[in-house]
Amino acid sequence: MTPLLSVFISIHLSGIFAQSTIVPAPAQTTPIIIEHAIIHTAVQGAAVIQDGFVILENGMIVSLGTGAPVGSKGEAPPTNAQRINATGMHLTPGFISSATTLGLIETQQVRATDDRTEFGPFHPEVAAWLSVNPDSNLIPVARLGGVLLALVFPQGGNVSGEASLIRLNGWTTDDLAVVPDAGTVLQWPSTEPAPRWFTAKNAQEQEKQRRITLRAFDDFFDAALAYSKARTDDPKLSVDLRFERLRDVLDGSRPLFIEAASAGQIESAILWSTRRGMKPIIVGGKGAPAVVDLLLAHKVPVIVQGVLSLPRFAHEDYDSAYTLPARLATKGIDVAIATGDEPSNDRNLVHHAAMAASFGMPREDALAAITRVPAQLCGVGDRYGVIVVGHSATLLLHDGDPLEIKSSVRGAWLDGRSIELTSHQTELKAKYEKKYAPRSSASATSDSTPAKSPAP
Repeated sequence: MTPLLSVFISIHLSGIFAQSTIVPAPAQTTPIIIEHAIIHTAVQGAAVIQDGFVILENGMIVSLGTGAPVGSKGEAPPTNAQRINATGMHLTPGFISSATTLGLIETQQVRATDDRTEFGPFHPEVAAWLSVNPDSNLIPVARLGGVLLALVFPQGGNVSGEASLIRLNGWTTDDLAVVPDAGTVLQWPSTEPAPRWFTAKNAQEQEKQRRITLRAFDDFFDAALAYSKARTDDPKLSVDLRFERLRDVLDGSRPLFIEAASAGQIESAILWSTRRGMKPIIVGGKGAPAVVDLLLAHKVPVIVQGVLSLPRFAHEDYDSAYTLPARLATKGIDVAIATGDEPSNDRNLVHHAAMAASFGMPREDALAAITRVPAQLCGVGDRYGVIVVGHSATLLLHDGDPLEIKSSVRGAWLDGRSIELTSHQTELKAKYEKKYAPRSSASATSDSTPAKSPAP
């Protein structure tokens, strides 16, 4: 085999072996009663329920309370229910990973597994859910960390495409899609010169490029608005998919996720989008504390990316990233928390929330930042993100406080489906635990003695 052929085969096999072999969970058929649990409902202002129970039927939460389980009308619970004694364990809503590329990329070194971007600066017609790989090996890894839903962002260009909320269980992209068109993703240009080693352009050239980019935004959205008005006047007008996907963004029916970090970026992005009647959500938000009044005036939520990160500038406090969610939330801004990392690290989402809680954010608010708030931002706050009767049975059972690093997820239900908490990582762990397990000297001798050939 030639070296070139060997490389070609290894690259393509890496994509094949990256596919998960775990079978998606089937629909719930038997009622489930989880009792004696410490329940964090994530409902705003609600207290933690001690010695609580929930009853799950047909993928929904049908009863919730304390003490002995009863039905929603006080009747006896189903006799055929599977009962789970959760004494000392914590029950929370399933976590939602925001602004992630989970399912769009598997192996960064293998281009064939990377569907994050499209060509060209403006492609709002691109929908993330259509490119998600349901067999991604990163999905079961994320589920082990409690992530059951993901707000997937396309990348690249100025208008990257449509973000999609997906559930992390299913055979096909249709199975995964919860909200195919959760909002349009926009990359806002830098507003300040970047005097860094990787920047070849000087300050004047960067400013010129910024003006060109902003003019391109104006021209594109002006054209989209003109198209939308023309389609309203004449529904038979030929469809332009790029502009068609923007019609409900232009009138504020669907949000505009604007990736912006610095205070200048955030300020200019908010002023530009609200002037046009759109509904912005800031993604990144490191400079948001400097423009809190503007955020509050326009009721703009912020998805904070990367709580577990270093300060952006040398003059900032060491804990500036850790305290950012608390500094925004105490001002009355709706805050969601995202990892801001590659999708293989979505499993660490709860640790970002835990760090925010350790640095000033109330613990239940930190939990809501990865459950209730992202569900509301996606328009599914009436179905996901909280533990309430009538909502989806999308829950996690933890063997300790969910915001403690020593705690692990011991049970997971997604729309009532019991999720298998295994991945290629747990399989490797089990494999090597057996390899290095203590063995008796007799078995060790036996294992190391070569087998004798049978007598002739």
